[in-house]
Parts: sequence; structure tokens; C-alpha cells
Amino acid sequence: MHPRRTPRRAVLLSVLLLAAVTACSSDGGSAPAAQAKPRSGGSLTYAAQQEPDCWDPHTSAQDVTAFVQRPVFDSLVYQTPEGELEPWLAKSWKTSEGGRTYTFDLREDVTFHDGEHLDAAAVKANFDHITAKATQSQYAAGLLGPYSRTTVKGKYEVEVRFSRPYAPFLQAASTTYLGMASPASLKAGADKLCAGTDSVGSGPFEAGAYTRGQKRGYTKNAAYAWAPKDAGHSGPARLDSFTVRFLTEDATRVGALASGQVDAAAAIPANQIATVRRNARLDVVGKDVPGAVDTFYLNTRSPLFSDARVRKAFQRSIDLDALVKSVFQGTGTRAWSTLSPATPHSYDSALEKSWPYDRALAGRLLDQAGWTGRDSEGYRTKNGKRLTVVAPVYGTASVFSQAVQGDLKKAGIHLDLAASTDATAVSAQLDEGRYDVVETSWARGDGDILSSFFLSTESSAGGGHNFARVADPEVDAWLKKAQGTTDPDRRAEYYAQVQKWTIDRAAVVPAYVQKASVGVNRKVHGLRLSLSAWPEFYGAWVEAG
Repeated sequence: MHPRRTPRRAVLLSVLLLAAVTACSSDGGSAPAAQAKPRSGGSLTYAAQQEPDCWDPHTSAQDVTAFVQRPVFDSLVYQTPEGELEPWLAKSWKTSEGGRTYTFDLREDVTFHDGEHLDAAAVKANFDHITAKATQSQYAAGLLGPYSRTTVKGKYEVEVRFSRPYAPFLQAASTTYLGMASPASLKAGADKLCAGTDSVGSGPFEAGAYTRGQKRGYTKNAAYAWAPKDAGHSGPARLDSFTVRFLTEDATRVGALASGQVDAAAAIPANQIATVRRNARLDVVGKDVPGAVDTFYLNTRSPLFSDARVRKAFQRSIDLDALVKSVFQGTGTRAWSTLSPATPHSYDSALEKSWPYDRALAGRLLDQAGWTGRDSEGYRTKNGKRLTVVAPVYGTASVFSQAVQGDLKKAGIHLDLAASTDATAVSAQLDEGRYDVVETSWARGDGDILSSFFLSTESSAGGGHNFARVADPEVDAWLKKAQGTTDPDRRAEYYAQVQKWTIDRAAVVPAYVQKASVGVNRKVHGLRLSLSAWPEFYGAWVEAG
């Protein structure tokens, strides 16, 4: 039987395995050849870096699940590659009760792949499924925030209600995690949905044959006629079909692209980008990922980091500019905030250059905190105990994490990259707060990702990501005020306050901006990257021959 779910914390920490993904192109699409004109027909093969543990986006928290299921599942709302929101399965919507209620007017011409029609009852069935205890949703239910209920108001009118104003809902409704599945398919049961054998949506492609550990096929939905306005195409998809192969080894993926076995490949390593670009048949396209950048979250309640001086010393001991340049060979971007600059209406650019590398300051702070001794390996000590920062890692520590470890040693700080493949043990360690720092990232096209990491209610034990264990009434107030207003400027002001607070209190050390890099054969066109920096296959096409 296919495993129904992976512990959420293990899914989160597995993101560390992707730490070396980067790119230096930012055009967001493949470069078309001169005189090339779109054509229908043909197929392409895409090499993915990862395979979903669970294929049900209502259950899974993995980015890759959202990616591989996007061609199958449409959403009520569409978020353009530039971050704007527009109608999709919903023709329009209105809010009432100060943002507590959203009423959607649905399209009347949408058909699921099994022949069922989309209507208000189908939307309710999907939200009921997401919030059902049996679904064991690891992320989608969290995106619904203070959700109360969904009510059918008419054949094609549906109302979604929250217990308090919740502005992030529309962006959440644009994600695959809140995508619409055929109500009949939802009755298949959690095991079949997670196994990927019963994925039935209304998207431009239907889920085809699937061989676990190898590949998934997709075939064109010839009836597709409800693409959002800015999808880059209208009507049925141009491709007749495409295949996603799961090639987890970087060398294998790059080799398959170079040899023509695949037409596009994910996660081109930084040290291979120039090589791929030197191949006249290939190009590399890339984009900054929105949401939470790769960040070290410092456990403000651990015995070590409850001392703000030690947190600040850790924050200022890492030469991030040099490390990012070295590890990513000049293609990476050092982060200054927990939010990526690609996050719409959220990033605080005022933080740039505001907390530079300063090992002298770090040394003085550690002296003040009593870490004045040195052991035989040069690490600082206090009362005979080495200054050790425990960092749980699920899987294998990334190259970047190891580089940070080496840099911290120069400051006398031992970063213990405690790697483990025991997901249960790692989850327990996080839930019980037996760590000093967690390094991770999380993609989302909305600044409300900060709520997942800093609301006092979002503890690891409760299913959240507050690894810094922040519990501050002022931070809670800012985040809830941001959730309660639809004014993008006001939301940005509240998010800026949170970003500054976490830096000033040394609750975080933002490291680098995650970048997606996709190698593409030049015969492939229209394979643009979404806001979340995943390829969109709907408008893609390939040259004949």
C-alpha cells in the first residue's frame, strides 16, 4: 500500500535537500527561436527532482505535489506570474461582513474529467474534504485559517465564511492545495487519493499512467475552455501529452537534458548552469521563489538561545555574502528578510544592509554572555561546556548548511547538524523544542506565510512552523491586522513590522533567496514559470521534428 502521509515536519525539513537549487536567469520563460510560431500537437518530457510522497494536494504539504497536480486541478482564483489575482473557476467574488464572508459566482461551463459538472455543491464538497479529520490535511486546512463553513447559496453561488476577517484567503484559493477535485473522486478514500490513482480534476490535462519511482503521464483535456485570462493561452492545451520523470540525482537529470532524453529539467545545480548554457540546444530559465527564504529560525526559548546576546552573536557571525557567493558560484542572492523580494506586496527592502556580518561584535557579545573559554578545537566554552548549537536535519545536510557550519567554527561556535532519517524522531525533537535552530524555507505567494512562522498559536506541536517559538502579543497583533485588511499597503506595513522585529530580536537569520532553475531545450516554447517558480505546461508547445 502506498504510504498515506509523511509527518509534516519531515516534509518541511526535506526542503533542505533542495538548498542548492538556484538560477541566474530571471525571464520566467524559455527563449523562443526566431520566426517560431505556436503549434498544437506533440509531447514533451520533463525531469523533476522529487516525487510526491502523497499525490492528494488536500493532504500533502509538499511543493512538488502542488506542481505535479496543477495541470489536473483548477482553482477558484488564479494568481498570475506577477502575483495579481483574477477569476478562474469563479467568474467573480464579493466580500461582506468586513472580510468574514466570500461569495463566489461560479462559471457554468466547467466539467470534471469524469463528466461531472462544477457547481456550488462541488465546491462545498472540496472544502468539506479539506477540513475533514480523515483527510489529515498537512497544509491546505491551514491555508483556510479561521475557516467556519461553506454554504451553497444557489446552483452556481457558494459562500465561504470565516470567524474573523481573513484577507489571505483569495491567494490561498489560487493554490493547488485548495484546487477543485471531482466530488465523486473524493469518495475514493485517502489511500487511493494519496497514491495518485484517483486524481480527477477539471484542468487542461488529465492524469495518465503512473509508475511509482519512475514517471507520470498526462493527456490533453480536449474539452478545456475555462482558462484564466492571463494564462498565456486559451482553449485546450497545445501539447497532446507530456510526461514527468522522477530523476532525483542532479547528474542524471542534467545528463538526460544534455542527451535529449528529456526536453526540460528541474533544479539545475549552480555549478552546472554555465555548462548547460554553453550547449547551443539548451537554455536555463529561472525565477526567485516567493514566500519564506532559506532561514535559520533560532529557538528563543532554548537554554542557549534564550540569551538574546548569543542569538545576536550567531546572527552576526556568519559571512552570508561570501558564503552565498561561494556556494552558488555567483548566481545566488543573499537574503536580508525572512520574506523573499518576490513575495507580492510584502517584502521590506528597508532591511537590506541593516544587519551586516560583524564577527567583532559577535565576539564581544559572546564575551558578555560568559562564553570566554576555548577548548582544544578552538570552540568557545562556558563553565567547561562547549558552545554547541543543535540543528535537527531530516535527511542529509545541504552543502550550504555545511558551509555555514565551517564559518561558525571560525567564531568559536559549533553548529551540530544533527542529521537523521527517522522522521518520527525529528518531529518529536521539534515538537518538544529540543533544538536551538531550524533551517528551512517555504514557498507561498503571499506575505501571510509570516503567520505560519511567527503567530504564537502556530507551534510545531500544533502543526505550525513557529520554530523560533516566538510568543509576542505585538507580533500576533500585526499579523492578525494584516489578515484583517484587504488594503495591500496596510498589509505591507504590518508585514514590515514583523520582519523588522524578527531581525532586531535575532529570532532569525535569513540566509539566501531560493531560486528555481529549469533547463530547457530550445525547441520547447511557452514553458513559463508561475509565481511560485514552477513550470506551467498549459501554454507550452514544441517545434515539429
